[in-house]
Amino acid sequence: MFNSHEDKTMLRHLEEVRQNARFLAKDKYDEPLDIMCCCHDFGKYTTYFQTYLKDKKKNKYANHGFISAMFSAYIAMEKYGQESLLPLIIYNDILHHHGNLKYAAEDLPVNLRQGLYKIMDSDLFEKVTIAQKQIENIKNNRNEIVEDYRALGYERYFNEFIDGADLPGLLKKLKRMEYVNLRKLEEPEVYFQSQFMYSALIGADKLSASNTKIPEEKYAVFENLNLAREDKLKGADNSKLNNIRKEIFLSIQDNLEKVYKDNKIFSISAPTGTGKTYSGFFAALKLKELLGDGRRIIYALPFTSIIDQNFNVVEKLFKHVEDFVVNRSKYIIKHHSMAQLEYDDEFEDYSVSQSKLLLENWSSGIVITTFVQLLQTLIGNSNRMLKKFNAFENSIILLDEVQAIDIEYYSLVDYVLRAAADKLNCRVIMMTATKPLILKDACELLNSYERYFQMFDRTEIIPRLQPVTINEFAEEFIEQMEQKSYLIICNTINQSLEIYNQLKDVGREVYYLSTNLIPKHRKEVIDKVSSALSLGEKPILVSTQVVEAGVDFDFDVVIRDIAPIDSIIQAAGRCNRNSKQSSRGKVCIYMMKSESEKYFSNLVYGHSSINITEELLKNKVSIPENNYLELIKEYFTQVTECKNDDASKGFIDSLNKLVFTDENMKWEYSLDKFSLIKEKSNYVDVFMRCCEEAEEIYQEFIKTMSEKESEERMEKLLNMRRNINEYTLSLPIRIVKDRVSSDKTTVLLNMSEEACDSYYDKTTGFKRSEDDYLVF
Repeated sequence: MFNSHEDKTMLRHLEEVRQNARFLAKDKYDEPLDIMCCCHDFGKYTTYFQTYLKDKKKNKYANHGFISAMFSAYIAMEKYGQESLLPLIIYNDILHHHGNLKYAAEDLPVNLRQGLYKIMDSDLFEKVTIAQKQIENIKNNRNEIVEDYRALGYERYFNEFIDGADLPGLLKKLKRMEYVNLRKLEEPEVYFQSQFMYSALIGADKLSASNTKIPEEKYAVFENLNLAREDKLKGADNSKLNNIRKEIFLSIQDNLEKVYKDNKIFSISAPTGTGKTYSGFFAALKLKELLGDGRRIIYALPFTSIIDQNFNVVEKLFKHVEDFVVNRSKYIIKHHSMAQLEYDDEFEDYSVSQSKLLLENWSSGIVITTFVQLLQTLIGNSNRMLKKFNAFENSIILLDEVQAIDIEYYSLVDYVLRAAADKLNCRVIMMTATKPLILKDACELLNSYERYFQMFDRTEIIPRLQPVTINEFAEEFIEQMEQKSYLIICNTINQSLEIYNQLKDVGREVYYLSTNLIPKHRKEVIDKVSSALSLGEKPILVSTQVVEAGVDFDFDVVIRDIAPIDSIIQAAGRCNRNSKQSSRGKVCIYMMKSESEKYFSNLVYGHSSINITEELLKNKVSIPENNYLELIKEYFTQVTECKNDDASKGFIDSLNKLVFTDENMKWEYSLDKFSLIKEKSNYVDVFMRCCEEAEEIYQEFIKTMSEKESEERMEKLLNMRRNINEYTLSLPIRIVKDRVSSDKTTVLLNMSEEACDSYYDKTTGFKRSEDDYLVF
């Protein structure tokens, strides 16, 4: 008997993977995917692997990836011939089903011109040699193994392959496909097929290996959730703002019914504070109802900090759904790095590791997640990310605050979302208050949206572009300070710390917020400020741009160090948000510089975007809110004309040609290099043991790490992940290298409680030197 895992026979595993993949793929690409599922672990039929399964001693002949890929490619070649790219896709997908995808050329012969054995590098030559020995080993047990492949429907191919497979010849055919056909691709169809099949395979494989039963997602009924929304609004006053919110909501709903059949990509353009969370979510819900069938809603936001907030808003809508409490995760999940690893199911008790897998697979009717999870799944090569690629099929993607995406990626994101709508039958709804030039021809769901921007007169932008130092700004602020609430948004951490230190003793409650604080302390600050504002107090908050998107603050005055216009508009959304002031709330724009004459804005943003902003603002005394839309349109028009599209074009080319990696340094923009978050070189994550609770978490982590490796130990570590993240900071190595410690058994850089007393302050975070120009 041959086993795939210690507790599972090969035949049972292959059948489970086949069934799981059919469920995940909804029968899409059923025949090629079936080949992959039934053959992906073919190499485990060697006695070498069976011995490894028992003694865990590594042996190169126990490796199963290459021979499994060759067997699968052989079947695909027989079925589809050399004109199709399916044999190459299947070969590459299976070869890397336990790791990240690579560019197919890296595992193929170097060229086609010389003798078969001369065209292979030493690594590939060794793989072929090992595979040939593995085939001889399989022959010794063919009578038993053939029974499995008879049951699976691949008996003929099994016999043909082990009796006469020409491995070098097969590799040469695959190389010709890569060299002649793959390199010429200029459309995304093959990429989406490859990613979809790879996703279904690895998702199905992991579900079988972990003995995880796939839950049947549940889909909320529009009527039930809308009833909860109406319940909530019953107590709302009859103000102008609430009437506008109601009008916008109904207009979007009515318009959607008229246009949903003829469009796949939609936009909702509305001013900040007009209820876009409800309007957008219920547009997605209505679209799901109109289109019929079970369609997953994927609600993507730019930052983890606002996911909890929006998740809670949506979750409360389920109060009229009878089985929601016991089946919560089937209806709605949130997926980001700090989300709790629990999957609620009335009939299944999932372990932490199984819950993690289901959350990462997006096994739910509604998924609330980040742009990183969304876009680095659609664009990328990561095994961990790609498990959920198949979840996009027939989905409704809801994008909020899309302007947060780096402008150099606009063309790329535009391209891949359109391709997803076409190839995966997705629908896309983009919500924005700043109208970025992405998905420009999307069907606008809010008729005459410009009219709503004209209606508002809550704020005005007041440019004060005479350069000032922090000392000069602080002096001016203290001198002119009124009995109002103030939000001061800075461009760098060091700038924000300097301003906070100069204002903290003004005789008012002054708060500080940035990623210089651990996540736990950031949340505490947000809660304190929200509470103070709701009670009518007049706090001062000094922050970085971490506060701009989604945090529902409502200050009397916002002060912003100069930034791109879209960031300024976002900042304005934190001022007089609910029209409580009798006059316009002021959004004052400064140009702050350091004592060494460096402008803080230039340390964070591109010079061109700041120069364009400065030109648009200069010589203006005031810009009222009803002119913001024209301002942002002009800004994006000018920025688009001068933006660098090289990265987008490079990644699009790599996507079309399946260039996942670049071991030979020929592709500047291979897909493994795509990241929404700019990599911070020479940064490390440090666990801050800054209080008794953090120390308890750390000691529990050390204790668990010292235990013998087991599934129970892994479960404990997964359970700790969220608590560890709450006390973790990302810091430059150069400023922490002499202040942190690491026990090699813990693999966790940490700062002791004594060191935290010296280098961490609960109010302002990590203590750093003046030349650390860090953002956020």
